[in-house]
Amino acid sequence: MSSLALILAAVGPLSATADGLADLQKASDTAHAVVRRALVEEDGSALASVFTENGAVISPTGQVVRGRTTIRASAILLLLTMGGGEMKISRQDLHLIDSTGYETGLYTFRKAGESKDRVWTGHYTAIWEKEDSQWKVARAIGLR
Repeated sequence: MSSLALILAAVGPLSATADGLADLQKASDTAHAVVRRALVEEDGSALASVFTENGAVISPTGQVVRGRTTIRASAILLLLTMGGGEMKISRQDLHLIDSTGYETGLYTFRKAGESKDRVWTGHYTAIWEKEDSQWKVARAIGLR
């Protein structure tokens, strides 16, 4: 195989991956906006909407909440008892390997009405999968 053929063979998959990564980044940006808005509006259903049907949230202590329905119920209960607030999400890395997306970042949450000194911060990892042709979070790790 000629050098040009090797280069062309390599460029095809790379541009498809670049397109896929751009699509994943757009989905991540949209999900971040949905989460931020849901926390302000105290909307557990909207929070759960970014997850796959069999998605899971894994807390820093290892507690697991599985399934979009259970995530929605847990989010509603949490928002009813704790209240909403403002969240800043700072994505650090985003990778697409085969058909799975991997995102890492930092978050800062401030409960509504609390002082600016009282915040919850942490690292998160999100594992993305396509469900019905749309990127959704299959696993969110590190969220409280």
